[in-house]
Amino acid sequence: DALPICITCIYYLNQNRDVEVDGGQLQIFPEGRSMVANIEPLFDRLLIFWSDRRNPHEVKPAYSTRYAITVWYFDAKERAEAKDKYRLAIGQKGGHVSVSQANAT
Repeated sequence: DALPICITCIYYLNQNRDVEVDGGQLQIFPEGRSMVANIEPLFDRLLIFWSDRRNPHEVKPAYSTRYAITVWYFDAKERAEAKDKYRLAIGQKGGHVSVSQANAT
């Protein structure tokens, strides 16, 4: 099952990375096209792309630690579906997953 993600943002943090040695290249296969976008995880690169069915993608194996910050954006319907799927996975269908804050005393 694919995650219902609309947009993916990746910010690469590794300096002096050689994709031939270190791997970790991102490949995007745009829907309806015969091309493949090969994207190297270069330092200070910010990548933003539609990551739903329009752009199937994969990360090739990495042979060293690859540091990146990744943010996913869900639309409202996809977010609700993802929350329900999460609740089912932890056995709380229809329940409320709360986030508690420390109380000052």
